[in-house]
Amino acid sequence: MIAWDLTVFYRRGDTGGGQGLHGLNNSDSVAEAVRDAVRAAQEWAERTGSTIKTIPGRLLINGLRGPIDLPGLDGSLSLDEVAASAEDALREWDAQQQAAAERGTAAMPEPENEERGGSEEPRYDSLGGDLTALWQDLASIGALDDTTIQGATASDLDAAENHTGYRWPDEVRELFRLQSDSIEIVPMFRLLSLDEAITTWDMWMQINDDLRERWPEGSAPDESAIRAAPAGSPAEVFVPELIPIADDAAGTSLCVDTRGGLLHGCVAEYSASAGGSRPLWSSVSAMVADVVDAIRVRGTFQGEWTPTISGTLAWQSLE
Repeated sequence: MIAWDLTVFYRRGDTGGGQGLHGLNNSDSVAEAVRDAVRAAQEWAERTGSTIKTIPGRLLINGLRGPIDLPGLDGSLSLDEVAASAEDALREWDAQQQAAAERGTAAMPEPENEERGGSEEPRYDSLGGDLTALWQDLASIGALDDTTIQGATASDLDAAENHTGYRWPDEVRELFRLQSDSIEIVPMFRLLSLDEAITTWDMWMQINDDLRERWPEGSAPDESAIRAAPAGSPAEVFVPELIPIADDAAGTSLCVDTRGGLLHGCVAEYSASAGGSRPLWSSVSAMVADVVDAIRVRGTFQGEWTPTISGTLAWQSLE
């Protein structure tokens, strides 16, 4: 028997709130452990009269492997199908981690930039603009699969803000109001719905709790100092001020950094396995402007990817 520590994160359909299921499991395989965890989640929902939303749940294994998407928690898939998809996703996650290690992409940014008061310069220097206009530009290009479905409502956004405890930048609220599908907004990163974003935020907060117990005594990062640092500063651990907006399903999220400072609202890449965060764009609109420019003008994204439009936006590596 193998001891598994599984955490399943999912969204409730009755109240819209989240629910995390955390527990130890002794099974011979990941599939068997996942099957037991999903059964427990569904039994909890039935016992409490709750429902589970159709969005994929997120699975974290032993506090370190994952997160991976876990579809079918709402009963649309059988327990065996959920377990099999989890095994496949975990193999893919492991392969991506190995590939990243071989490429050396886990390197973090250089030390603090004193000119910005301790924050890092964004990797890309796109200027941004009006997010709604940029989104309409994506629609006119044919990069959005369905422009008729509305995004999050104002009340949904208020509830999500209250859940995280922070006022979000206007562009973040606008992004969730605008988006109607899960496009691959930049290579390898799929935009999250509002429910998925909050589930991912809950997941990263739980991962922090798990990792905190694993740090040798006296060596854990100073979370209060990280939270007090200006936006764009390296975050060695996930802090509540980071709001996930996209995910690569392999352990890395694109988050909007709502800490104060000149880079308030910047888009940062966060990965616990890679050691923290680094800023990529100065704003959400700067990221989208980079995408629009890659499609309309340059034909490539950061010189490494070619955009393809066939009902929705996708990316093809030039390698």
